[in-house]
Amino acid sequence: MQTPPTNPLVSIGIALYNHEAYIKECIDSILNQTYDNIEIIVIDDGSKDASYQSALSAFETNPTKRPYILKTRPNKGMCNTLNEIITLAKGEYISFVGSDDFIHPEKIKKQVAYLESHPDIALVQSDSYIVDKESHITSLFTCKGRQNEGDLYEALISGKGLVNTPSHLYRTCVYEKIGVYDPQFRWEDTDFWLRLTKHFKVGYISEPLNYYRRHGENLSNAENALKFVNEEIIKIYKKNIDNPALLQKGLCKIYRKSYLKALKKLKFQYFLKYFLRYLSCRFGVIR
Repeated sequence: MQTPPTNPLVSIGIALYNHEAYIKECIDSILNQTYDNIEIIVIDDGSKDASYQSALSAFETNPTKRPYILKTRPNKGMCNTLNEIITLAKGEYISFVGSDDFIHPEKIKKQVAYLESHPDIALVQSDSYIVDKESHITSLFTCKGRQNEGDLYEALISGKGLVNTPSHLYRTCVYEKIGVYDPQFRWEDTDFWLRLTKHFKVGYISEPLNYYRRHGENLSNAENALKFVNEEIIKIYKKNIDNPALLQKGLCKIYRKSYLKALKKLKFQYFLKYFLRYLSCRFGVIR
């Protein structure tokens, strides 16, 4: 019987777009990992600023040398960029780091050790530090309080569970079962995590292992959520949920969350839209 590798290759991918100010800190945090068997793949997705040049400088000036690929090309969008990174990745494990985020020095070491000792787990997540534009820690995002490990599929749909996207590390073998990221969605992670948790279990390390930068440009801010994110999640749910009762439960949760957020933000057009959808959904009319 073959002995499992104790130092498996980890691929870390960065889809870089217009983050000239942050990409050096991101790359440095990967180059300075305590885990040594890492390859880094950075694809600049047609940035309009000097992101590519800043990334190149980060690799050239950091004294810690690791194998890397850095390329730039015209814009193709997030999912196509992630999938291109996947085709280049050679690792047994993979993690994608936001080009405006950075990671704890021991993130990869601790997460690889967890997955190596839990062969039934496909993905491991952790808590996150939230940082501002100046990289100051402003708060802690914790997975505690919601289901964070085990079979998470139904828990994700009901809102009782979560996958903390910025903190992930998962096995690349999952692609054989569930495929890669779906380019029809801008909110690609929700679709991918539903497909992954439908077939695989999730693990959790109860400590912050990455730094997620929260600023006005984040796709997940409240205004973006009301404009288009919720519509995307609705399409994702309809794509991935076969059970009608579970679909109804999930959509009611989305509609209720949306109209309450709209009310809080005094966005009355969105409040009316999602409140009426919520009422229809409660009575079994899915639209």
